[in-house]
Amino acid sequence: MQKFEELKIAITGAAGNLASAFYPLLGSGQVFGSTQKFSLQLLELPDKLQELEGIKMQIQDCAFPLLNNVIVSSDPAVAFKDADVAIFLGAMPRKPGMERSDLLQMNREIFIQQGQILNEQAKSTVKVLVVANPSNTNCATLAHQCIKIPQQNFTSLMQLDHNRCVSTLAREANTTIDQIKRVIIWGNHSLTQYPDMTHSIINGKQASETFSKDFLRNALIQQVQQRGGQILQLSRGASTISGAIAVKDHLRTWFLGTSQDNWTSFGVISDGNHYGIPKGICFSLPVTCKDFEFKVVGDVELDDFSKQRILLSLVELQKEQQ
Repeated sequence: MQKFEELKIAITGAAGNLASAFYPLLGSGQVFGSTQKFSLQLLELPDKLQELEGIKMQIQDCAFPLLNNVIVSSDPAVAFKDADVAIFLGAMPRKPGMERSDLLQMNREIFIQQGQILNEQAKSTVKVLVVANPSNTNCATLAHQCIKIPQQNFTSLMQLDHNRCVSTLAREANTTIDQIKRVIIWGNHSLTQYPDMTHSIINGKQASETFSKDFLRNALIQQVQQRGGQILQLSRGASTISGAIAVKDHLRTWFLGTSQDNWTSFGVISDGNHYGIPKGICFSLPVTCKDFEFKVVGDVELDDFSKQRILLSLVELQKEQQ
């Protein structure tokens, strides 16, 4: 396990509900381990700074033994200064009547600016997680501004979709979460994502031995794809609790590593060498992790159905990221 004297963690959108749900997980050692010290560098819009000051006070009052310091600012140069980890939770939300193309353009401008400042201020070794939607495209935009930071240091959150798929399989198979292995979420964090169970293991057996092909290729895919929308409709809010857990799981797995017999799903900046995904596209792929590095699992066999579903998501991302 990689060890830092102190991790400087920058978080944007730091006064939001997702951030507030994440802080207790971080402070209690569930993200980077029970001995890793850290400081927080929190970024918000100027009109939310007063609210963020109140959140800072709450974080301090938790008396987390691992927390050294909390800085709040509306200046990205302050928040990103010497950051070891940068978590992007903040973005322009889609408002009523707004076209998706308008949303993409507005966020592109935000992430171009933040990417340029991240490149100037953060450590060249900084590890980046983009959560704010459209997360794949925001991640690609951010990464393309950062000349001094390796592209492999940029990831987008697909862990929520991954967790949804794992938990759905466990419920349907009447088994426990730890008995589900090798799930893959391919592509975009959108309705074109492809939850792939072709190589999944359930209770030590291939998923196809437990479920029919029709269930795995139709009902299950739709359940995972539509889960976020169902939660939004029922609770009138985004997936805050499960979203915070997904951020925790993504970072913890990246930092502490995957188990020997398993992999997970990361949105990564493609190097052009895997599964026909062009270089520079942020695309969810299966990865293994160790010591705050990830490696794409490059030898997964794809049948025609999988190739078609992956292509569908790729076409969408190419349009978004052009």
